[in-house]
Amino acid sequence: MVTATGTAKYRAVHDELLRRIREMAVGDRLPSEPELCEEFAVSRITLRKAVDGLVQDGWLAREHGRGTFVTEPVAGDHYPEHFADVVTGFHRQQTSAGNVVTTRVLRQELVPAGAQVARLLELEEGEGVVELVRLRYVNGQLHQHVFTWVPHARYPGVYTGDFSDQSLYAFLQEQYGVSLVRNDMTVRVDEAAPDVALNLGVSAGLRLLTIDSLVFDADGTPVAFGTARHAPENSEISLTLHGPRPGV
Repeated sequence: MVTATGTAKYRAVHDELLRRIREMAVGDRLPSEPELCEEFAVSRITLRKAVDGLVQDGWLAREHGRGTFVTEPVAGDHYPEHFADVVTGFHRQQTSAGNVVTTRVLRQELVPAGAQVARLLELEEGEGVVELVRLRYVNGQLHQHVFTWVPHARYPGVYTGDFSDQSLYAFLQEQYGVSLVRNDMTVRVDEAAPDVALNLGVSAGLRLLTIDSLVFDADGTPVAFGTARHAPENSEISLTLHGPRPGV
């Protein structure tokens, strides 16, 4: 059963269907529309919107009089994240490229900092941090699952901020005057934990492209630590490296 409302309800149905489809074989038939409406407790309009999106993305095909079947999706669009010499957030990168970014906030809680988060953010273990968990979409396609931790004492507004349609980095700059001048990043491969797998619509244990990011302000103080795990179909990382200047 889906308990969200509006756009969030459609998105939740879409993501759950995608998770199931990935575990089905090509040619398998989806349950009937009435069965799915009853299971998810949604209207036919909401269900059809979710299924329409999966048909458009190539995951499903409708056959008149027979039903809706799993298909082999063709390679979709990729939305590369490009890293060069400037600290730029995901939202700004994608919108600057003409893409539409949407966000589904899964969790926004005040929690005690664990050992790793406390060390990276230069806090005492157990000190309060805002844990923000989001799904990020580009042009309607699920792109990444992101955990972010921000010191609550320094930036309390993050606990109540609305990040469904705004960038965390932009919020910090606008509300607190924070200038993000450095981003220490680690690119690695990580196995999808069950909760991450469920939200990304992949099998638990699948190896995912993962980026850890620790950003600092102009004083060298850590502002936020985040871990982004990327959907395998449309993710790409590109880097620009400059050699030393002549005479340097």
